[in-house]
This record gives sequence, C-alpha cells and structure tokens, in this order.
Amino acid sequence: MQLSADTEAVLTHLSEMVEGGLRKRNDVGVLLETGAASNQPDLFNNIVTAGTGVWKVYGVLRHKKPGDTGYRQLEEEFALQLNSLRELMATLLEPVSDDVLKRFDDVYFGLTQGVMRNLVDLSHDLARIKDLQRDARK
Repeated sequence: MQLSADTEAVLTHLSEMVEGGLRKRNDVGVLLETGAASNQPDLFNNIVTAGTGVWKVYGVLRHKKPGDTGYRQLEEEFALQLNSLRELMATLLEPVSDDVLKRFDDVYFGLTQGVMRNLVDLSHDLARIKDLQRDARK
C-alpha cells in the first residue's frame, strides 16, 4: 500500500517521539492510512485503545509465572484483548487490497507464537501512540 505524504509525516514524527522508534512502523502506517482514507478516525482510536490494553496486560503477564495467583485470569484477559484488537483491525482493513489483507492475515490473524509476538510489538507501538495522545491533551 502506498502511504500518503501526510501519513509518512505522522510516522516520522511518531518514530522520533517514541524511544527506540516504532517496532511495526509500516503496519501502523497502513492502519493510519486506511483509517484516514475511509474516514474512520474513531475506529483507529479504538484500535489504539485495544492495543494499549494488550500491551498493559502483557506487561503484567510477563512478570508472572504459571501457577502464580491470578496468572490464569491474566492469560484469559490477554486473549480477550488480543481478539478485540484483531476484530477492530479486521473491520478497519475491510476496504484494503487483497495483498495488504493477506499480509495482515499472515502477520496478525494467525494462531502461531510469531503472530503473538507481532501483535505484542504492534501493541507496543499503539500504546506509545496513546501515550503521545495523552501528552498532547495536557
């Protein structure tokens, strides 16, 4: 997908503002571009919120061990958050080309460990965007 100059400018700004840069820059760009092109900023913001939820639960979960108190509940919440993020992304990406959809299907909609890592990395980026949104409102 060809990204507009505006989307590229936003990505450059985000990359500069996020310590270490964006982990999934191009995919964030596709989500931004699709949200703008389809005039669905609220859906994009819902994706940012869902990704932030995934990132927060992941942050707690990675410090726990199986068998720890609350571990199972955290796993269940993590799965719910991931599914919510995937559903929102699938809705936003309905109008994209088959090539873009196939790529997102392979990278984010499967059930492998690699897909989970990709979703966590994307969630990191979305959580950083949410942080920047909060900072801008202050």
